Amino acid sequence: MRKDNLASGVYERIKKGILSLEYPPGYILQERNLAEELGMSRTPVREAVHRLSQEGWLRVNSRKNIQVRPVSSSDLREVFQARKILERDALELLLATGLAREAGRKMAAMAGAMNESRGSLFSFITADQSFHSVLFLVLGNSVLRKFWNAVSEEMIWLGMLAMNEKRYDDVLAEHGRILAAVEEGRKRAAREALLEHLEKTEDILLRKIDDVSSSYGRGS
Repeated sequence: MRKDNLASGVYERIKKGILSLEYPPGYILQERNLAEELGMSRTPVREAVHRLSQEGWLRVNSRKNIQVRPVSSSDLREVFQARKILERDALELLLATGLAREAGRKMAAMAGAMNESRGSLFSFITADQSFHSVLFLVLGNSVLRKFWNAVSEEMIWLGMLAMNEKRYDDVLAEHGRILAAVEEGRKRAAREALLEHLEKTEDILLRKIDDVSSSYGRGS
């Protein structure tokens, strides 16, 4: 049991490093260096790396080189395509079932958390995803939530790549428009505000992706 807990702890630590861009796309990780950094043997590190490679976050080649998955425009488009379908339909279902008030209250709390976490990019992006996750939490559909959870971690990672200090105000304003429409039960306005927000984020990422891939691909 202790061994499993140790490997799980290493897994969480490496995954957070990937999502927070401590280990950016294309970055080369060394099993030995990770073990030394974490102060443990290489066995739990190897188990964690294996799990992350199965999930698609790491790539391990025949020479045992470990690389954080690079970003590609095709992957990005697929993630946003899935996200638009999930969030759009969840939003419309929520507004159709009289859950707008509850959703609005929870989204307002998450918007406040985002504003308070402006000094930490990772905290801001995590709160950003919590804002969007409200749709699925309030609906209470466990199947939809599973699909969303798979997309959400990708969006934390991609959100970190898309964000900079200049975009804090824009994101908060875009969320504010979504929130206002939800609170007022305006289905069409909420849908348009949500899709506009997602399309802006996707466009920013598509424009940045070449620079990200070239600069991070040299990490070691």
